[in-house]
This record gives sequence, structure tokens and C-alpha cells, in this order.
Amino acid sequence: MNKKLMTMLVACALSVTTLSTTAVFAEDAVVTGETPAVTETTTTPETTPAAYEPEVTLLTPKSKWTGDSDIVLEVDAKGGTVSNGEMYIYDTNGFGEPLEVQSEIEVNEEGKGKITFTKDALMNAKTLYWDDDDDDVGHQIAVDWTMYSEIEFAFAFELNGQDKYKSMYVETSVKAPAPTVTPTTPAKPTTPTKPAENKGTTTITPNAPAAKDDKKTNTTTTTKKEAPKTGDTMNVALYASLLLVSALAAVVLTTKKRSSSIICQLK
Repeated sequence: MNKKLMTMLVACALSVTTLSTTAVFAEDAVVTGETPAVTETTTTPETTPAAYEPEVTLLTPKSKWTGDSDIVLEVDAKGGTVSNGEMYIYDTNGFGEPLEVQSEIEVNEEGKGKITFTKDALMNAKTLYWDDDDDDVGHQIAVDWTMYSEIEFAFAFELNGQDKYKSMYVETSVKAPAPTVTPTTPAKPTTPTKPAENKGTTTITPNAPAAKDDKKTNTTTTTKKEAPKTGDTMNVALYASLLLVSALAAVVLTTKKRSSSIICQLK
């Protein structure tokens, strides 16, 4: 027999055997009612976390900070944490400078509480002054609050890996302190001192030369006190002369009248 023919017969036999076996298994499966197992794969939908929105509220009652009170801010971190961020002060032209102020943070485990910036801490705050000759050199100087009109308080919040930054702006209106004037008590008027009465100065000259009677005598010189000048410049001598002339004229007239009356009587 030819080898090729034998090979073809063997192949056909194997094919028939395979087909018959598959049909038997299929028939048994239909008879017993068994269904082949099917593996299903389910996908879980991804959930996006809600946006984290903490809150910051200003509790200071005044609309503008005038330098005479604390600045109190209420915070709600929504279960997260809160910390101070950067702070800036701005002048009327919008030019800003960094500010360094220590604060008091009172927040509970839920992230609710308040942050206080005391009046003393703000008034003693410092800012950075940059050298014009070297931009890398900064100097801390005290803040002149009369030059600024607004403060920016920045806070950093964090919850489950979500970071959030919130800023609160507070307007300022700080006036320069009025100069202190120390009241002075006027001096009491002084009573003029009455000049001491000068009763005269007596000068005694010892060993005076002998007098005509050959007896030694002491010479006593008394200097009278001059009348104090009163500022009156009236010429006393002139008025005295006029008074004397008037008296003489009166005497002459009186004498003349008497003489006339005597002559009349004789006639």
C-alpha cells in the first residue's frame, strides 16, 4: 500500500474521533443542565472629593483699625488645620511691605476658634527695609502706621492633603499721637523787699588832732539818708520862689491899703 494513502487514512480517522468526542461532551452537558461558568468583572466608579472651603471672619467691631484695639479673626478649618501665612501692609498707592507680627491662635481639634493680633504686638511690629545699594540686604525697622491704610492677613489651611489659602484685609486709620504738653504752674508774684532804713552812718576818727584847748577830741560825721527818688521831676525851687514872691506881694498890698486908710482919716 502506498505510504501517502496510509497517512491520509490515519488523519481522517483522527478527525472523526475528535468530532465524535466533542459531540458526546456537548450532549452530556445538555442532558445534565449544567451551564459553563462566566466570570464577570465590575468597575468601581471614582469619587471626586468635595472642594475644601475653610472660613475666616473678622470679629473686630470697627470698620477700620485705629491702633487702640486688638484685631480678632474667627476661623473654621472644617476639621483641618490652620496656621499663619504671610502678612503685608499697603499704603494709599498700593505699595506693600512684609510685616512680622506674633499672634495668639486658639483653635480646637475641629479647626474652629480665633486668632488674635494684640494692639501691643501690632504697634511694635517691624517691617523690612531694603538697602538701595544692595537688594540682598534687608533691615528690620519699626512700622510707621500713619503711612499705611491696609493690612493683609494670610492663613494656610490643610485637610486630607488639600491645601487652601485665605486672606483677610483690614483697613487702617492710625493718626499720629498728639504732642504731650506738660502744664506749668505760674510762679507766685514776689513781694518787693522793703529797703532797710538807713538811720545814718557814724564815722569815728581815732586820734583826732588836738583842738585849741590842747584836748584831743573825736570827730563824728553823720551821713543822712537821702530821700528815695519817686520819679517826680518837678522843680521845687521854682515853686518856692513863686510862693515867696506871692507872700511879699500880699504884704506890700496890705501895707499900702493901711497907709491909704490912715491918710483918709487924717484928712
